[in-house]
Amino acid sequence: MKTRVITGALLLAFFIPMFVIGGWVLDVVLILCTLVATWEFSRMFNKEKNNPVVLGFQLLFSAGLFLAIKLFLLEEIHVDVVFALVFFFVIVGAMLLVFIEDFGANEFGNVFVSVYYPVFGFVSIAFLRALPDGLLIVGFLFMVTAMTDTFAYIFGVRFGKHRLAVKIRPKKSIEGSVYGTLSAIVLTIGYVLVTDLQAIGSIEMTILVSVILILVISVVGQIGDLSASKMKRDYEIKDYSNLFPGHGGIMDRFDSVMLAAMVLLFIVMVVDVL
Repeated sequence: MKTRVITGALLLAFFIPMFVIGGWVLDVVLILCTLVATWEFSRMFNKEKNNPVVLGFQLLFSAGLFLAIKLFLLEEIHVDVVFALVFFFVIVGAMLLVFIEDFGANEFGNVFVSVYYPVFGFVSIAFLRALPDGLLIVGFLFMVTAMTDTFAYIFGVRFGKHRLAVKIRPKKSIEGSVYGTLSAIVLTIGYVLVTDLQAIGSIEMTILVSVILILVISVVGQIGDLSASKMKRDYEIKDYSNLFPGHGGIMDRFDSVMLAAMVLLFIVMVVDVL
């Protein structure tokens, strides 16, 4: 527990200033997080037979796709550039499938899961930070997922009787999940009022809209957590890596917020279009 607390404090001491600074500094940090998460997925999928050529392809693809999508979202490049990049790497992936003997169809699919999930997760966070009041928006996102996770654990230990997903996370309970979401709603509404967060993109943060948005993000964050846990259980690993003592790896720390960020960005983009 002591190691976990110390590591957690150091992570906060590092990441909070990075989000406050924002800009290219944060982009570099999030690209590094993307690369580490890609490596963690690759390590999980391939275990002892990780091919350095394939891993290099994945890392290059991750960095390039992150930058392309971020620039597209900021309307600094055309969507054709993103498609061209994706098609290029699909062709390269097909060549790997043909010319590397132990690179089969499953490995081909795993390569793209290893790239797309981390890229879209972290680039969503990067874009949300780039919005007006981006620091408050990212704080809102992390507030919802962190409070959900914290109070789901606290209330789950105290009141949990009915298992939520016994084959994935045996200790998670329906009661903990519900109380975690309710706690996140109450505390994050306080955050919205105290920080005077008026809007996320074109979404006006009235009390009713805020409650609905917090509810959606809280539920999606828990789904992200359970999805990441299911993959670990299927591949019989405890953590994605040992990068952070007591906390696991990048995927272990960001599994909830990555999917939540993707959904929040999707909602923002849909509302902007409407």
